[in-house]
Amino acid sequence: MSFGKALRGLALAGAVASMTAAASAAEKVAFNMSWLPQGSVGGILVAKAKGFYDEAGLDVTVYQGYGGQRTVNEIDQGLFDIGYGDPVSVILNRASGGKAVFVGSINTVWPGALCYLTKDGEGEKKLADFAGKSVGGGATSPVQNIVPSWLVDNGLPKDHLKLLRMNPAVITSSFLEGKVDLAECWEGASLPILTENAGESGKKIGMIKYRDFGLDMYGSGFVTTEQMLAEKPEVVDKFLDASYRGYEFLAQNPDESADLIVKQYPTLEKSIVLEQIKQINALVRDPNAENKELGFVRADRMEKTMGFVREAFVVDDSIKTDDLYRNISR
Repeated sequence: MSFGKALRGLALAGAVASMTAAASAAEKVAFNMSWLPQGSVGGILVAKAKGFYDEAGLDVTVYQGYGGQRTVNEIDQGLFDIGYGDPVSVILNRASGGKAVFVGSINTVWPGALCYLTKDGEGEKKLADFAGKSVGGGATSPVQNIVPSWLVDNGLPKDHLKLLRMNPAVITSSFLEGKVDLAECWEGASLPILTENAGESGKKIGMIKYRDFGLDMYGSGFVTTEQMLAEKPEVVDKFLDASYRGYEFLAQNPDESADLIVKQYPTLEKSIVLEQIKQINALVRDPNAENKELGFVRADRMEKTMGFVREAFVVDDSIKTDDLYRNISR
């Protein structure tokens, strides 16, 4: 072998070794979506597809979840590093002795609504119009506690609506078949699915958004633990930076983003994913936040969130608002 070939061989071996070392040095992060892949977590899925996490030195694995409260508790138990969760679940986790922390918003307002079937030409309905009507909600959904307090805040009795505890898998079919009058629905998630399914039956969806009737709360965002923040703050910081980069891409390139997500999860329908993306794009940026970076958590809205949850879930004063969240410098 010539001296030149030997040098080239050594150089190639060194490059391979460097790449291997870099790959092995990537910090592993387990992320829980809280539910199935959909537009609400589109920024994470896009960041993974575009290599934003790789560029940040992170090896991110995305897992399916089984509901917000369970996800937050599993994060607190160390089963996942970071996940998609809401302040309500964080508050309830901490009320039970947990140490979950909300570290960045995605839904800067509460994205939930009560959906009902309507027809062309029918006027927009109000909350007071549904006296005695049934609502299909998940058995462990926050809707079970939020709705009664929300009704009272709107000058209506707690039993103005009849809340049913249902398996989430049957809510849509029960609603469309007329077995329940209203169903909980979520922008960026179940609403486009419900709308499309209703359209196939020649029906239309109307909705009463909680936030249009006084519910000033944060929806879901990123949740981690005090331990993760103490031991690996740079990992949380890098993850959030790459994730919000994904949400920026989502906003600027909705169609391409839908393609990237469907490529990862071929069973998804692009038209629904695209509509979910459009809805989440309208929720992720808060024009009233003093810090215009995506994810910034406002102290005033978090305080209102804490106040409502304390009333709705009977949480005592030992849980302090400042302990619930951190604004990570990015």
